[in-house]
Amino acid sequence: MSADALALLARANIVGAVAVLLVLGLGAPVRRAFGSQVAYALWLLVPAAAFAALLPRPEAATILSPVVLAASEAASRDIATTADRSADMLFAGWLLGAGGLAAVFVAQQTRYVAGLGRLTPAGPGHFRSDRLDAGPAVIGALRPRIVTPADFDVRFDAREREVVLAHEAAHLARGDALANLAVAAALCLCWFNPLAHVAARRFRMDQELACDADVLARFPTARRAYAAALLKTQLTTQPLPLGCHWPSAAEHPLKERIAMLTLPQPGHRTRAIGLGVAGLAALAAGAAAWAAQPPSPPVLVAAPNWIQRPDAKDIARVYPRKALAQRLAGRAVVTCRVAGDGRLERCSVTMESPVDAGFGPAALDLTDRFRMDAVGRDGQPTAGGEVRIPIIFMAPV
Repeated sequence: MSADALALLARANIVGAVAVLLVLGLGAPVRRAFGSQVAYALWLLVPAAAFAALLPRPEAATILSPVVLAASEAASRDIATTADRSADMLFAGWLLGAGGLAAVFVAQQTRYVAGLGRLTPAGPGHFRSDRLDAGPAVIGALRPRIVTPADFDVRFDAREREVVLAHEAAHLARGDALANLAVAAALCLCWFNPLAHVAARRFRMDQELACDADVLARFPTARRAYAAALLKTQLTTQPLPLGCHWPSAAEHPLKERIAMLTLPQPGHRTRAIGLGVAGLAALAAGAAAWAAQPPSPPVLVAAPNWIQRPDAKDIARVYPRKALAQRLAGRAVVTCRVAGDGRLERCSVTMESPVDAGFGPAALDLTDRFRMDAVGRDGQPTAGGEVRIPIIFMAPV
């Protein structure tokens, strides 16, 4: 089970990485052509592609789980145990990393919330902090709320307060707090992937730019007031995993946001076309990721019911004499179809190592010793299925 989970995780990360690179490459030109809201919507490509990559593709042929055999029964057990142990160790390492990052996020969220000080209601869903450096921000994920600093009414004039609150309200209306919760969960799952961390930061920045564009669409004459509000905001250096805050006090994000205020906003029609294209792109990315995946084994893979299969004595009987004399180990893979009576037929050697050492023909000699039940342990018929059997030859001790 550990190996299966790691395989799914690797597949989702590879496909997701391709989608992230595509979004990062298209972000700037899409932002200029269609607006920041469409650039933000492009991030739908990533979950669409990653999720589609995990969906199984229906396949007519049944692939049964492979069987590993060895001339020595003890060696066979050791091989299986070693493979399982390696997968379990990797899975445990992944769990440790995911749990560690989740603990970091909890600590960051706790520290940020504690830094807000005492909160008093200032309106529907709006709370005022007694600290000067608290917000403006949306705090939380499941029950998000707007928090503004103690001097909000003094530091910002009426127009600036209006656009700041409109910005935070746009986060609430669009469900950005839940989106950031999903991003934090994805980062925990993909903590080992540096591209996931780059994507998360860019996602949060595109989220803020999209809110900026929403505000300017509502208040087209408030560009100057909005820029002044950005400059007056004390940007915190503390990260906020669950919520929406104006990102870090680094210079580049602030410059990018103010620069975007100087650009003309696209019209409603242009933005609608862009959102439609982004939606279609997400669907196309999901379809492409699904189609590109190798056929997933059906449920029968995990439950072949072998009535008979070779034992260590059978393998010792067909062991190539020359290889046995040299104490040479080898392996071969045979592919067979499952007949109606459970026997294997139409077998062929698909791999042998070392080449020409006789392990391929020896593996073929063993195929008549296999037989499986006509119905697997899961109740599915096995007739007509295909089975690939790796056989490891290790000289008997």
